[in-house]
Amino acid sequence: MSSKNRTRRTTTRNIRFPNQMIEQINIALDLKGSGNFSAWVIEACRRRLSTESSGMNYIIK
Repeated sequence: MSSKNRTRRTTTRNIRFPNQMIEQINIALDLKGSGNFSAWVIEACRRRLSTESSGMNYIIK
């Protein structure tokens, strides 16, 4: 289920976020001093996968 834009190690996916969540993420990025939305979302996904991985073999890099 990947989209057309594919590089060697990443895949572009289009997802929808609630507007309020986007605003909250942008505020968090501003407070941190980092404007990298993709990196923030990737880190959040890694954290979620690590908390749900008990008993499962996820590869998180």
